[in-house]
Amino acid sequence: MAIPLKYNLRSLLVRRVSSAMTGGGIALVVLVFAIVMAMVAGLDSAIKSGGSPDNMVVLRRGATTETVSGFSIAQYEALKYLAAIRRTPSGEPYASPELPVQALAARIDGSRDNLVLRGIEQIGMLVHDRVHIIEGRMFKPGLNEVIVGRGLVGRYRDCTIGSTLHIGRGAWKVVGIFEAGGSSFESEVWGDLYQVQKDSARGLYYAVVRIKLAPGADDAAFIRRIADDPRINLQAESEDDYYRDQTLTADRMRALGMVVAIIMAIGAIFAAMNTMYAAVSARTKEIGTLRALGFSPAAVMFSFLIESLILASLAGVFGVILALPVNGFSATVSNLQTFSTMVFSFRITARMVIEAMLFAAAMGLIGGWLPARQAMRMSVVDSLRSR
Repeated sequence: MAIPLKYNLRSLLVRRVSSAMTGGGIALVVLVFAIVMAMVAGLDSAIKSGGSPDNMVVLRRGATTETVSGFSIAQYEALKYLAAIRRTPSGEPYASPELPVQALAARIDGSRDNLVLRGIEQIGMLVHDRVHIIEGRMFKPGLNEVIVGRGLVGRYRDCTIGSTLHIGRGAWKVVGIFEAGGSSFESEVWGDLYQVQKDSARGLYYAVVRIKLAPGADDAAFIRRIADDPRINLQAESEDDYYRDQTLTADRMRALGMVVAIIMAIGAIFAAMNTMYAAVSARTKEIGTLRALGFSPAAVMFSFLIESLILASLAGVFGVILALPVNGFSATVSNLQTFSTMVFSFRITARMVIEAMLFAAAMGLIGGWLPARQAMRMSVVDSLRSR
């Protein structure tokens, strides 16, 4: 026979001060956990959402990111007419040669960050099918015109339409603002490929080619073909796989956040344990009475575990509620793979809320386990004789 749940609820209300203090500690841990996980979710989304399932990223052999890649125009010319590449109705291949370079840009507050100035051709907007201009127009080839990601607007100087943006060696007229599904592209400035080559003074070469494959094309065969062809001699992988490998920053943030959360959780567990031990000590006669009424030792232990779980769960809900205002909060971080600044937004997801609640429940169960065992082992006679 189980002890009624209202017994545990009344007990928590009677010990409202100690319950509130213990619950506050658990809520604080859940708050930190939720904020860190929201930051990691935002970083993951910003990095991984840049990929399209039918796009391939082509780099120099051995390159891990586009910032350390580079190959000749001759290699690109041999690559872009392969049969596996999709074509426009006019026959132009969906192949976007690009040159991303790092350049300093001034923030509104006067500090400076490394941003990516990406040179692309007009076909690039078709290959990057998640990129859409939301204000203004596309830049014109051969001119010092750029479009800027919406993540830069309001954060960096001269990132509004009609302004002259000083980035790199030149001055660029901003003619459009684009969005890219919240991906890291929204932290970049895009301009004409040949103007970026000229501005960076790095010669005529490309760092990366993004390719959209034709429907039904064999990805593995395409990857082998460009690696084995001596005229091309490049490496390729799907865009999704490429961005999955770029999550070093998010992984390190997640690991650091988990370490901090676990350290804080240990303190919260001891607080819950002390609270439940105090509850057992103060209710010795009640425990004896419950046993005398016919409740089994297991029922007593289960009742105290439930009480600890209720306290932790309520604290978990409160901690999640406190974390909700950070959802959508915009921040910047340095990408440890490309060493450029990336704008991202904190994201509180349903999965993260569930994980936070499970984390709180685990703290409650661990903190209540030993006191519950002590309550279970009390004899009826000794309990009733206690003062």
